[in-house]
Amino acid sequence: MFMIDYVTPGKAKDDVKDIYALFPPETGVPTPLQLYSASPKYLVKQMAITRDYLENNAYEFSLLAALRYVGASTGCFKTCIDYNGKMLMDMGLSEEQLAGLLSNPQAAFKSKDAAMIAFTAKAVADPDSVTRSDIDTVRAQGWTDEQIFECTAYAAQMTTVGTVYRTFAQK
Repeated sequence: MFMIDYVTPGKAKDDVKDIYALFPPETGVPTPLQLYSASPKYLVKQMAITRDYLENNAYEFSLLAALRYVGASTGCFKTCIDYNGKMLMDMGLSEEQLAGLLSNPQAAFKSKDAAMIAFTAKAVADPDSVTRSDIDTVRAQGWTDEQIFECTAYAAQMTTVGTVYRTFAQK
């Protein structure tokens, strides 16, 4: 699947095995995450960031999936678009809501989360177009600057994942 060595779920040991165990058998370990096992120490660091987001009560699981979807959509990363899209639909989003997530997040999310999704979609797609007014709009929904930064970085991380994935995918 990849042109460099990585650890499949059946061969995982130690930290990699512990991380893979976090994923339910019905969804399996996402292939991009498996690629990150090429460097177990990097995988551990990446998962520590993800765990921090998951354990932070400010971020609902559906918001995090939407941010990953936004980042993957902007980064043209089909594997993660499909994975997170399915996850969002399993959480109750309709096909129409998913299709409009980047342009009309308020159709699927409460106003606070919709504002963050809209902001990160703009930030990841065209960071130079972000204005102070855009940031003020997200602040007005109750988000702190720390959270605005974290959500933007989280969504933008999908571009990195997509780049690494496409670099090492078997062609």
